[in-house]
Amino acid sequence: MSDARPASASRPWVVKIGGALCDDPVARAALARACRGHPTPLVLVHGGGLSLTRVQQALGERPRFVEGRRVTDARSLETADMVLSGATNHALVRALTAAGRPAVGLSGCDAALVRCALVPQLGRVGAPVEIKPFVLHLLLGAGYTPVISPISLGPDGEAVNVNADEVACALAVALRAPRLLLLSDVSGVQVEDELRADVAEDEVESLIVARHVTGGMVPKLRAAAAAIASGVDEVLIAGYAGGPLRAVVGTRIRAATAASAGEGASYA
Repeated sequence: MSDARPASASRPWVVKIGGALCDDPVARAALARACRGHPTPLVLVHGGGLSLTRVQQALGERPRFVEGRRVTDARSLETADMVLSGATNHALVRALTAAGRPAVGLSGCDAALVRCALVPQLGRVGAPVEIKPFVLHLLLGAGYTPVISPISLGPDGEAVNVNADEVACALAVALRAPRLLLLSDVSGVQVEDELRADVAEDEVESLIVARHVTGGMVPKLRAAAAAIASGVDEVLIAGYAGGPLRAVVGTRIRAATAASAGEGASYA
């Protein structure tokens, strides 16, 4: 992945928004206010799976998932592009702009921002292999907050659906982000009904094999571990219920050699 960036650029935090945060106007407004008050540049990546599932069902499509990734054919890709790059992206941009943090909506296709390899047996689904972040540096340098839909480019330039956690983690690596927040309405990584304060990157696959984590947490944890292994300083999987982004508490993903975080994880 390309990591070229202007030497003077301030490294942004990358924040991924998922779950009900994408759909609930009250939650969107609270998050937008937190972004307005945040002192460093931000790059936002969003999902929107709940809205996408509702629209698919209304159109007679049957959503299917494999380890948290949505199986996507040509028809459902059109629906995903409409919902994610359209309604969901625009709603977040409006909320940020109304809160006083000017934002610009993009998808992974814009300026060839995210290029992907196809994931076998999932149809039009991609996994990021190349990031060209120059357009993000331009927007950040001009004072705008990029808001990115996960619809991205496939190997032949076609559109593909990509798990938003994977897009966020790939962008965090390319931007050399000091912090990556993966926010949703889930408080963190739950193992046997207990919230984990931290998870080591080399522990992720054993949690998946033992089925302590399932569904959408599978690609989330794998992407988070890959981000840590690729040099992102801090990754936090957390719920968001309002307040400053620096005060978010959840599960920290740490390097295999790092000491345990103990009583919880937060950014202060």
